Amino acid sequence: MLRKILTKYKEMSPPVKMAFWFLICSFIQRGIGFITTPIFTRIMTNSEFGRYSVYISWYSIISVFATLSISGNCFVRGLVLADGEKDKNELSSTFYGLIVTLIASYGIVYVIFQKWINNATELTPYLFLMMGVDFLTTQASYLWINEKRVKYEYKGIVILTIIMAVVRPLIAIILVLYSQETLQVEARLTGVALANTLLFAWIIVYIFYKGRKFFDKKNWSYALAFCLPLIPHYLSQMILNQSDRIMIAHYVGNSEAAYYSIAYTIAAIMLMFNSAVAQSLDPWIYQSIKERKLSRIGPISYKLIAVIALINFIVMALAPEVLVILAPASYQSALWVIPPVTASVFFQFMYDLFASFQFYFKKTKWIAIGSCAGAILNIILNAIFIPQFGFIAAGYTTLVCYIMFGVLHFVFMKRVCHQYLDDYTVYDWKKVFGIGMLLILSSFIMLAIYNHPIIRYCVLVVLLAILLVYRKRIISLINSIKKD
Repeated sequence: MLRKILTKYKEMSPPVKMAFWFLICSFIQRGIGFITTPIFTRIMTNSEFGRYSVYISWYSIISVFATLSISGNCFVRGLVLADGEKDKNELSSTFYGLIVTLIASYGIVYVIFQKWINNATELTPYLFLMMGVDFLTTQASYLWINEKRVKYEYKGIVILTIIMAVVRPLIAIILVLYSQETLQVEARLTGVALANTLLFAWIIVYIFYKGRKFFDKKNWSYALAFCLPLIPHYLSQMILNQSDRIMIAHYVGNSEAAYYSIAYTIAAIMLMFNSAVAQSLDPWIYQSIKERKLSRIGPISYKLIAVIALINFIVMALAPEVLVILAPASYQSALWVIPPVTASVFFQFMYDLFASFQFYFKKTKWIAIGSCAGAILNIILNAIFIPQFGFIAAGYTTLVCYIMFGVLHFVFMKRVCHQYLDDYTVYDWKKVFGIGMLLILSSFIMLAIYNHPIIRYCVLVVLLAILLVYRKRIISLINSIKKD
């Protein structure tokens, strides 16, 4: 059996091996994060854990401006189109030069408007300093990782990922344990910055040693022209994902932000599964559009949507047990926000199905419009309902926004189909959104039976039995996508 598996692995093409190890690295990083969350929720006070979650939210939003996500798709595309090793090395060093310049500019802006920014974000100057160190080090690692990714050299990435996944939380835990209660966030971020510096400083030296160039007008112009138009989309996505915690902390307190953050961590279990499915589905959809085999997309997608919805519901049903593992009893109130947040993750997956058509035909402007609309609505609803109903309201505002997000992108997909695919109806909206509405109804039922464990366990047994009975069909469904 083992020999057969090894033989199949050796027969894999380099791109398939690269995709496989990237998935493994993703699971390692998320798995370590999931394992260490119960440790941090127990060694940090509720208020400090909430303050940390607010910092992460601001970090995600500020990174859009401070880095422009240059080290991502923009860099990968540049490497693929570059002529020769010399050009690739210069691209790496000049891109990092641009990143350093952007981060330095962000630092200057912060120094000038320090008082106003501190009041608006409720963060300290030291936290912003740690943020800058984090940007400088992690962006260098992203450049190195993506360079290896393009060359299909995965061994170094796996080794670095494993070391990083262990060292960063370990140093942070040690520093938090020996810090004052009111400085636990500072201690945790100092640990992350120290670990990043130890792990990634050599990459910065490596990038400049091989490229030997800080500035190149052509490369900088390419990066800015590629990344600047995407700011509204990236920023809106960050706001939609992170603004809840910031506004909860502002209106009702850091402890409540911590409760919401734990609920989101549990929902993130589904994000791992969803992304794995999307990695198989998106290229298949692109190929189906290219070959004009549109009739096969709907039937297979409906089945996958139903499977995703079922697994989402199982996560909701297991939420009380997962919550006990992740956090102490003081976080129990987070339970009541898990169903709507988990349902939101489901509608994020739905968005991927529709947005694939917009990406294929380069209609990124419509993607930005949908993202901005969702983010604006989220802020408005949070400002209205969080002060009245507390942090639980944020779960429902997020769900409403992602439903709207899905509807908008369905409409935009219809426009793309009308313009480029002879108005072909890829998805029956009644089937697609019918499954989504059924999941929402089921989430309300789950809220009603959380206090009745026997009923909940009976429901769980039935659901798991369904998955067991139909497991071969589900596996066959995934395999059919890969073969087609």
